[in-house]
Amino acid sequence: MKPLKRHSALVGLSREHHHSLSLCVRLLRTPGADHRAELELHFAELEIHFCEEETMFAPIWQNIALELKTRFEGDHAKLRQMMASPEYGNAAWNTAFATTLRDHARFEERELFPSAEPFLPA
Repeated sequence: MKPLKRHSALVGLSREHHHSLSLCVRLLRTPGADHRAELELHFAELEIHFCEEETMFAPIWQNIALELKTRFEGDHAKLRQMMASPEYGNAAWNTAFATTLRDHARFEERELFPSAEPFLPA
């Protein structure tokens, strides 16, 4: 499969998605383990990542399908809510967080980013 060529403004975000997806694999592999140290570090990085995306996409939302914006905002809100009340050693919470984060990163890579790229500044 040929690798995707991303708009230069999205390359860093795509790399961060890869990092998040790796975390999700580890959480899903051992959901009952206490992943506190790894998650707390990632939470700080995720908040910066979310703010960067929100700032980048704010001026171009009018060019992108409303359902993509709605999903984007809903996912960010849900993940922030989960990060505000973590249950580090709870297998159900770890699984839900990892699944939500994984699905969100894949959504952005497969649907949102391709829709946004034509409207990002050169």
